[in-house]
Amino acid sequence: MAESVFHTTLECEGVAEFVEKKSVFIGHACPVSSEEEALAYVKKKKSEYADARHNVWAYLQKGEIVARYSDDGEPQGTAGVPVLDVILKSDLTDVLVVVVRYFGGTLLGAGGLVRAYGKSAKMGIDAAVRIEKLYCNLFLIRCDYSTYGKLEYL
Repeated sequence: MAESVFHTTLECEGVAEFVEKKSVFIGHACPVSSEEEALAYVKKKKSEYADARHNVWAYLQKGEIVARYSDDGEPQGTAGVPVLDVILKSDLTDVLVVVVRYFGGTLLGAGGLVRAYGKSAKMGIDAAVRIEKLYCNLFLIRCDYSTYGKLEYL
């Protein structure tokens, strides 16, 4: 039995920014290896952008198939879910996306928020470098004891 476990993730952080009706959206996408690492990165970005109105985030981990998101004060389902959806559609795992929003004074509406957060997440991911990782090759070989010496030599 042979098994290969490949997955696509990001090599390093990607950052992209755009403006929609005077609101500034900054998308950060980075690789993460654990929930603790993801939450520490979110905390770091919230501290770095403490003057921003919203710090929306989503991440996906393949190891335990964990997906989490936060709308961070935006109307439910208009921010974190679109960011997570972009990650899922990008076929990435072990990835965190944080979208920082500086409110520009104009309400975007539910549809506008979904589009803006989705666009910012995609731009952040596109600004990063994708890599394919191989976790391991696992082989199970059954043999009698007399053959074991030959296999060990190989």
